[in-house]
Amino acid sequence: MKQVKKIALLVILSLSLIFTGCGKTDNAAGKNDSKETNAQSSEGTGTAVPADTLETTKAAEETETPKEPVEIEFWHALGGTLGDTLTGIINEYNASQSKYIIKPVVIGSYSEIDQKLQAAFAGKNAPALVAGGSHDTFYKKGLVEAFEDYMPEDYNKDDIVGGFMDAALRDGKMVFAPAYGTSQVLYYNKAVLTEAGYTEDNLTSWQKLEAMKDKTLGISTNKNKIEYVWEPMWGEYNMMDAVSSAGGKVVSDDGKTVLINDSTWVEVLDQFRKWIHEDKSMKIYSGGQGWEYWYKTMDDWVYGKALGYTGSPGDYAIALDAVNKAITEGYKNEFAVAVQPGWNGNEPKPYFSSLMYYIPKSSNLSEDQKKGAADFVNYATNTGNTAKFSMGTGYVAVRKSVLDLPEYQEYLKSNPDADAALKQIDQYAVPEFIDPTGGAILDALKEAVDKIQIENVPAKKALDEAAKKAQKELDKINK
Repeated sequence: MKQVKKIALLVILSLSLIFTGCGKTDNAAGKNDSKETNAQSSEGTGTAVPADTLETTKAAEETETPKEPVEIEFWHALGGTLGDTLTGIINEYNASQSKYIIKPVVIGSYSEIDQKLQAAFAGKNAPALVAGGSHDTFYKKGLVEAFEDYMPEDYNKDDIVGGFMDAALRDGKMVFAPAYGTSQVLYYNKAVLTEAGYTEDNLTSWQKLEAMKDKTLGISTNKNKIEYVWEPMWGEYNMMDAVSSAGGKVVSDDGKTVLINDSTWVEVLDQFRKWIHEDKSMKIYSGGQGWEYWYKTMDDWVYGKALGYTGSPGDYAIALDAVNKAITEGYKNEFAVAVQPGWNGNEPKPYFSSLMYYIPKSSNLSEDQKKGAADFVNYATNTGNTAKFSMGTGYVAVRKSVLDLPEYQEYLKSNPDADAALKQIDQYAVPEFIDPTGGAILDALKEAVDKIQIENVPAKKALDEAAKKAQKELDKINK
């Protein structure tokens, strides 16, 4: 009997423990149901996550260290006011967002960009963005990404000035992004021009311009006197502009024959040789470090040794500041800018170029870096910033909507000659020559021009040698 009682007691105790356990489980579930906004069940397991654990996780996420911005290394060759203006835009961009950060690297010249970029491709350490240099040469080597593949949705292609957009396209696709435009113009001392009894009409042809030497050479500019009627810029480009007006071409229309030694080229370049070396009415500065030759040429005009010089619209801000400073120092000068002359009564026909932003194609660059490069370009070339860059540097803005900006309209009123390059591109200029050999023709031409401008070698001799060398390279790609 006692044994039966013991068994019954054990059964009762067991049932009591089972029901007590179930009661606690229901109670816990009830508490969780009442706080469903603070705790959730793990999917598929039924395991409840305590509310305090989720709150701790959320707090940790909120205090997690922010992701570092993607670094965009950006190469360009702008110095002085030009570089300062671009740096301002870069700083504003970096401050406007936290996803990307632009790290600018200033290179000495466009030719140095080409050299360093070629080495960077070889070393697989190319920058994410470049402005300037031989963008088309690198594109033909398959070393440039298509900008269109990375540009933000709000980049307005339709607003880009027509000529600039044409220069950015390859096979109908936007490979490059126009940064700014340039076509070399005349900077001259209006005070001396007027004193000699001339007007801007005397600057409309190279022959008229050179003929002014009779009345301009020797005019006092207070601390100096006019020694040269004009100073073309060293290199082949001013010569190409003059030849273009005379009707000359670099290569035949069928792309098979180099023409840089035909009668037109010989006539134009030999005339410049005579003006420089025989008449000594013109002067060429060459060589030096970086842009040294450029600034020496400009200085002769600023400080009253030359009536004028041929330079970039990008010189505008620097040149205007320099002339104003020279005037305060007692030099006689009145700042003025005009379009380039024609040749022997022909209309001017200078080349214009669109300096491009481009994204290198290199294995060291991530997709985020390429997107960041395009994002910065979109910012740097929006209507406000392309206007700011143009007003700050003199380079031609790339967006048509700039003309509608009140601040740009006011700028043109107070700086009337600042639109000389824009007028030149609009009315006279032709797109720059793209060397089909990747640079061999222009290299041969540059070598010949150096011999003519610096060494006084007759144009026919120098150009014949250059044409032979260039033709050999052109034949290679036409096989």
